[in-house]
Formats: sequence, C-alpha cells, structure tokens
Amino acid sequence: MIDLNNPVWKAIHGAGGRVDDCLRRLMAGEGDFRENVDLLADNTSHQLSWYSATAYALPHVARLCKKLSVEEKLYLIAQMGPAVAAEAQVSLSPDSEEFREFHEGLAPLAQKVRELVEHHMEEIKALPKDLPLFFANSALALLWDRKRAWYLFLCAPWDELPAMCPECDWYEECMDFSLEEEPEFVTPGDLDEEGVWLQKLLTAIGDRELLPRLPYLYGTCTCPECGASGPLWAWMDRAYEEG
Repeated sequence: MIDLNNPVWKAIHGAGGRVDDCLRRLMAGEGDFRENVDLLADNTSHQLSWYSATAYALPHVARLCKKLSVEEKLYLIAQMGPAVAAEAQVSLSPDSEEFREFHEGLAPLAQKVRELVEHHMEEIKALPKDLPLFFANSALALLWDRKRAWYLFLCAPWDELPAMCPECDWYEECMDFSLEEEPEFVTPGDLDEEGVWLQKLLTAIGDRELLPRLPYLYGTCTCPECGASGPLWAWMDRAYEEG
C-alpha cells in the first residue's frame, strides 16, 4: 500500500480530482460518506475507463472497508465495481507496481464480497433503487471474470449487444437483446460455474432484468452469413476489440 503522503500520487491519474484527497476524507470520516464514495468512484471509473489511480487506491479501499458498517461496505463495493472491472481493458503486467497494488486491494475486497453475499443477503436486497443489481455486477468483477463484468456495466440495460463472427467478420453492432422475442442470432446455453453463481445471486436479490438474459449471455451466437457458431461472450470480445 502506497502511503497517501507519498509523492507518487502527484504522478498517477484519475478522471478528474485527486484520488488521494478522496481517500483522505473517507479515512478521516469527513463530510458525507456517500458523496465522498461517489466522488472516488467518478474519479476511478469515469466512462468505464481504466485510470492508474485505481490500482493505488484499491488497497486503501480495502482497509477502509474494515471499519465500515455493512450498509456502508455494500455501497462502497457497489460503486467501486466499475473501476475494478475496467482493469480488464489493460491487462496489467505482473511485473508492474500497478499490478501489485491492484491485487493487494483486490484480494481482501473479494473476501469481503464473499462474506457479504453469504451472511448479509437481506441487507443487499434492502439497498435502494438499482443498487442490489449494481452490487451483484460489482461482485462479479471482484470474484469472477472482470471483462464480462465490464461488458455488463457497459451494455446495461442489455437491450442491445454487439457481436462479431471470427470466421467471416460479420458484425452486428446493436443486436436486439430486449427479449421481447427470441434473439435472432443467439440460442441459450448451459451456465458455467460463474453463470450459476451469478444466477443464484440475481435470484436472491429478486432481479428481473439481467436474470432472464443469462442463458443467452452464456449461450451460442450463430453467424447469419457463414453459419459459424461460438460462445456469445467470445463474439462480444471480438466486437469490442475489432469492431
């Protein structure tokens, strides 16, 4: 963990204001907790982009979590989920300081998520408005595949998804995923271990938006031009990387 008084904070960047200042206020309990968390989240996940400050902030976020109430932990983790998921865009080098800082914070936060899901489901369900679903997606980012979590944050409310065929380069930028009728190019499939875990969590919180889409997200996309088939997640990967 890099001390908040270390000069390195002047050289690393968030989306706007100084991330170390946000962390100082949170650690000192100054001002409104949720407003400070929102500001930290804005500075580390604006437009779902990766910022170097995220990696250095994460160990401090994990330490802060230890002294918060259950409700405050849930709010903090929910809001920091997009910043964690955005790491999937950059593939940090294991030899870098950013990688070490990121994973120093990621491990205890992941453990905290496991504890919250296991022991505090009623508090998760009681979060206001869309926060239960937002927390579930953040939990996916912390415990499972960060890239898939990033896609879910990016594409919400999931009425449209992109896909690109790896064989003939057929590309559908806005594939209808509203479920008003069967998706034209996607057939449902069996959920893998991650999908089963997410399904269980979404069911527990009473979600009706993402839950019915899971069999399709973990299903198969078939190209209307060349007939090739493959996992929708992989075709989404290609769409974002090359589309």
